[in-house]
Amino acid sequence: MELLVIAVIFFLVALVVRRKEAFQFRWQPMRHTWVAVGTGLLAFAFSASLLLFKEGSVVTRVIHYGLIYIVCGFVIPWGYTLLIERDTPAAMGLKRERWVLSLILSLVAAGLFVPILIFQGNLGGIGWGQVAKASFVLTGAGGLFELYLYYGFIHLRLEKAFGTIPAILVTAAIYMLWHAGTQLPMEPDPVDAVWKLFLVGVMSQSLFSITRNLLTIWPFFHAIGVMLDFAVNLEAVGQVVGDLPWAIGAVAVMVATGVVLTWIVQRQSRRREGKHA
Repeated sequence: MELLVIAVIFFLVALVVRRKEAFQFRWQPMRHTWVAVGTGLLAFAFSASLLLFKEGSVVTRVIHYGLIYIVCGFVIPWGYTLLIERDTPAAMGLKRERWVLSLILSLVAAGLFVPILIFQGNLGGIGWGQVAKASFVLTGAGGLFELYLYYGFIHLRLEKAFGTIPAILVTAAIYMLWHAGTQLPMEPDPVDAVWKLFLVGVMSQSLFSITRNLLTIWPFFHAIGVMLDFAVNLEAVGQVVGDLPWAIGAVAVMVATGVVLTWIVQRQSRRREGKHA
């Protein structure tokens, strides 16, 4: 019930802040819209495929960290934005505009959940070294995957095609789906967890909608949210820590991919300038 109330409050705040355009519905989908949605559904398909393999096996980790995190969360969103749309990182929500406000919102929103994490999570008992490692796994690799795919790629393109409210609700639903083979099997009541994850999606997508800047979500709000889930609700911090080498590898590949994409874009730009010279 508490999560429902918080999600509704965040949603209403987003509507108040964006009141000028919040209720302007439209139907203007483009190829970019369907590519973004398709990438989200591809992540769901990969996640569901995890149920076919033994938990913790090399195959599941390759799917989880390679196909879901790297391919769906970084290669496709960034590659499509820079090379196909020929747009800038701002089209992914990575921009300077309203960055101070975004950080403040992230800190305030995260602060609402800090007491729960501290008093119910028993972080000292878990061990601060373990907490730091789990934070990197969840906020580093996993956080960047969710940040770029669900906020920067899907949300912004759905908003452009359909409007503010559809962007929040549909992205929240797609976000919920990707947990099919990752978090839902760990939940004591998977059906109840589906609604919980949808409400988490509505809450976070509403927060993002206020500024459409990724700093509203990452790192503060996202870090508190995932640690709250795994330290308090699931008590699975130790299990997450075991994936630290894979998370480090995934982040390294993401960084390398970003460098390569930047080089390709710069090279294409120089070629175009040369033709017009």
